[in-house]
This record gives sequence, C-alpha cells and structure tokens, in this order.
Amino acid sequence: MTTASPGVRDFTSDQLARMAKLFAREGAAVSAVKPDGTERQRHQLTKTPHLEVWVVNWPPGASTGWHDHGAAAGAMVVVEGDLIERQWKGGSEQWRELRAEDETTITPQTAHEVTNVGDGFAVTVHAYSPGLTEMTPYAWENNAPVAIDAAS
Repeated sequence: MTTASPGVRDFTSDQLARMAKLFAREGAAVSAVKPDGTERQRHQLTKTPHLEVWVVNWPPGASTGWHDHGAAAGAMVVVEGDLIERQWKGGSEQWRELRAEDETTITPQTAHEVTNVGDGFAVTVHAYSPGLTEMTPYAWENNAPVAIDAAS
C-alpha cells in the first residue's frame, strides 16, 4: 500500500493568488525585506516541495528581465508601488500596469518580465507551485523573447 503525504500538491492559479494575498496581509512577512540599495531583494517566506512564497522589494527601475519559471505556476500580489508586467502569450506581448492590491498569475513556461516603473520602492509577494527548480532567461530579439540558451 502506498501512502501519500497529506495536503495540497497542485495549486491552481486562484489558490496561488490566495496564498500570496494571505502572506501579503502579514505585516511581519512583508517587512522581512527592507527598502535599500539598487537591486531587487528577495526573502523566502515559506518553502515546501509543492509551494514557495517570497516577498520582493523593488527599487525604482528594477526589473526581472525576461524569464520563465519552468514547470512552476505563479501568482504575484502588489503590496505597494507601481509595476508593469509583460507576458508573452499566443505569439504576442501582453502587458498590464499593477498597483497596490493588484494581482497577476503566470502559467508554467510562460516568458514574462516585471519592472518597477514608480518613483519609489515597490513590494510584492509571490507564490509558486511546485517550488522553483528552474528558470530560463530570455533575450528580447526581433520583437519576441528568445530563450538565451536557444539564442546562441
């Protein structure tokens, strides 16, 4: 007989967004990363094989660059600040502005980029399932993201 561990193993986009919101409401979790410096700062809030939650502090102008999260789906909730997220879906670029309390989700293997476009620091909370085991960076070439390992 095989015994499975209890608990959720596969989170839906809605469940990931709810997890990110839950952690975003925790003042202690959000204050885990102090606004400082010129680079994004990340702090892992929790990790299991099936879920990871991070808080990220974004200085003005900070960007992730184009990337994907491999097999992981994700959700992000903006705690404060003004960001733009660009996603590559169906062969075209889609983008949206994100402000405090806005959320966005990302499906596995979807290339995207997030940038702080505000004058001050931004804070976001991210939830991923399964845990992040791979990320592919992309270069923007000929009006499309191209995986860097495929670009060479």
